[in-house]
Amino acid sequence: MAEMVRINTRISADLNEYLDNLSDSTGMAKSTIVMLAIEDYRKSREVIAGMSDLNTLYEKLERIEQQIK
Repeated sequence: MAEMVRINTRISADLNEYLDNLSDSTGMAKSTIVMLAIEDYRKSREVIAGMSDLNTLYEKLERIEQQIK
């Protein structure tokens, strides 16, 4: 397991209430919910970056196909 570190941040009262309710309904600590949300955000950013790379690859393949024809 990766080393865990503590961070401090401020959130709106509305988000805090949402986290409280989610924590109560799932039994997960608020810090765990925040950590999972950040992990999901990071993964989605990596997918978006990968899609950009795929688009570039697709364009190159199209050019090669046109050259072959």
